[in-house]
Amino acid sequence: MARQSPGTSLPVGARKIRNTESPKEQEDAILAAARKEFEENGIRKTGVDDVAKRAGVSRSTLYRRFPNKEALLMGVAERVYVDGMRMLEAATVGCGPQDSVVEAFVAGAKMVNDDPLIRRMMLDERDALQGITKSVTGLFIEIVTARIMQTLRGAGAEMPDDDLHAVTEILVRLVISFLDTPPLDEERQSPDSVREFAQRYLAPMVR
Repeated sequence: MARQSPGTSLPVGARKIRNTESPKEQEDAILAAARKEFEENGIRKTGVDDVAKRAGVSRSTLYRRFPNKEALLMGVAERVYVDGMRMLEAATVGCGPQDSVVEAFVAGAKMVNDDPLIRRMMLDERDALQGITKSVTGLFIEIVTARIMQTLRGAGAEMPDDDLHAVTEILVRLVISFLDTPPLDEERQSPDSVREFAQRYLAPMVR
């Protein structure tokens, strides 16, 4: 029989189930717990029960919000990418269109390289989770392309919309490819080299 905590009816170490919080608060708790589980244990190894336990909600509550693991991962990914876009936009404040390309490329490369969950979704576990991560990567490209296009337009880019959209998507896909298969020469992976690459080859694509 499990030992009880003083003054409670819960076993020692058990998490209290969230019964009184609003649906929004429960959803926030679930997504925060899922992100931690995915970061610490990996996407493939994390189970829905693990997320429910960390969030302090019942399985039925979690399934009402997110009917399967893919929906849960997509919910987490949307929040991660929205936060990431705020960082990219902050990096380009006050820049012209070509400088914005450089700063966004450098900041994006750093974000994908440094954020453990983004790296898992886009690089480390992409092959093992093709069904899920393909959707997530597609979402990432769609969101980031639209937001960076908007940022470049605000910075003064004068290209027609179709051309600007095409160029921006190419830039986003280059970031992913660059990180997925980095140069063999480690010096070319340094922040200074990444910046020089963006200035020399990417910035002239935008006008």
